[in-house]
Amino acid sequence: MKILLIRPKPWEYFSTKYPFYELADFTSPSTFPPLGLLYLGGALERDGHTVEIIDCCRERNDLETIEKSIESADVIGFTVTLADYKTTDKLTKIIKEKHPNLPIIIGGAHCTFFQERVLESIPNADISVMGEADYTIIQIIRYFQGKKSLSDIPGIFYKKNNKIYKGKTLKIIKDLNELHFPARHLVEKYDYGKVNGNYLFKPKLTSMISSKGCPFKCRFCSRYSNFINGWKVRERSAENVVKELIEIDKNYGSVFIVDDNFLANKKRAHLIMDGLMKNKTDIELLIEGARVDSADRKLYRKMKKANVKLIGFGIESGNQDVLDYYNKKFTVEQARKAVKLANKMGFITMATFILGAPIETKAHIENTIKFAYSLPLDIAFFGPLYFSMWSQLWSEAVKSDKIPSDGYSIPVDSRKGIGNFTIDELKEYTKEASRNFYLRPQFMLSQVVRAFQRKDFRLVTNGFNALKTFKKEKLFDKINPTITQ
Repeated sequence: MKILLIRPKPWEYFSTKYPFYELADFTSPSTFPPLGLLYLGGALERDGHTVEIIDCCRERNDLETIEKSIESADVIGFTVTLADYKTTDKLTKIIKEKHPNLPIIIGGAHCTFFQERVLESIPNADISVMGEADYTIIQIIRYFQGKKSLSDIPGIFYKKNNKIYKGKTLKIIKDLNELHFPARHLVEKYDYGKVNGNYLFKPKLTSMISSKGCPFKCRFCSRYSNFINGWKVRERSAENVVKELIEIDKNYGSVFIVDDNFLANKKRAHLIMDGLMKNKTDIELLIEGARVDSADRKLYRKMKKANVKLIGFGIESGNQDVLDYYNKKFTVEQARKAVKLANKMGFITMATFILGAPIETKAHIENTIKFAYSLPLDIAFFGPLYFSMWSQLWSEAVKSDKIPSDGYSIPVDSRKGIGNFTIDELKEYTKEASRNFYLRPQFMLSQVVRAFQRKDFRLVTNGFNALKTFKKEKLFDKINPTITQ
């Protein structure tokens, strides 16, 4: 059979005449390939099927591309998130109007959180998959071949006679080493890694995951383990990870490691770096998730030799009482030392900051912004706090009737009794914090100095392009001098 797998673009960009990748920034999904679909594509190909992947985030005319590919497809599959479930609903409606008998499967985080309810919000889908679909997708396709019953398939919900039914209990993949590597050739037609039209890292870029879950329990974090029995932290072996990186090194220039916490197991991290050094891989490693308390000079030295280029930290706040409220389990001073060490080693440093904890005052917010500005960071993201489904904060707010139980991602807002600021006020804080971070003269000078030290001017080039946009939109006049000092 031929299976067409689709990653939709976010709803806010669905009707735009511009391709999403031309409008996106560093945090956009268009920067990275759809890793989950690549795993499914590989599994389906090994089972003897033909697979095509359409990444709407990289398509100039995604509707036209989909319409052409549907003509030869036997089954359609969508990966669904909060950002694009409305897009998926629209696309499935368009598909069913022209091809009413074409089966549509949906999966991804949105389906895992909402389970059977997602078939109500996306009514033209026939089957919804929760959790990991690597093995489930094969069984579903065998159902369409007349070899399997839907009621016997674990982790699914399906429609029959306009009613929603549940398959067998979800099975969790215990040994991640059993999974084959993603079928990256299925998205060779797309060019990932560009931001503002430039490469921030060595082309071509891909992504990989070496573990699932995180051993820590941050209060704002939405975790499958909070509502799926048996969902635990699972790691691939160091040998398995190195094997995939060696394979990636043959065809790619850089790889984003998208684990929740790649350095949580330091022993494994050391073994991975040892393996890469032994095999003399040339690929650039970009580590998206790292805790500040995992900073270690010996490990960082190995990472530098193994060609790690970027480390991303989830710092979140410059106030110890807020970090404690979030249950981050590290100190402000540890965050400062980790960023300084990473910068000293020559890594590109990236960090996220969250504004609007229910205990935060204006002084807290300004202190976090000033703390971020005091660190030798190359990239900083500021955003308001959201109560994400099944996080501790979300559960507490639902229990006290402050937010609805079907709310997937609720922004903190004083009008709802879950914070001291309105969401509009927090958005202004985050915009101002981001704008002023990059427009500070000391930051611009530091970027030029670091570019010469690293002998890499890609970040500077991208920064100058961003400055042109700031100038065009007259954002220079909006800098707050009390925060940038």
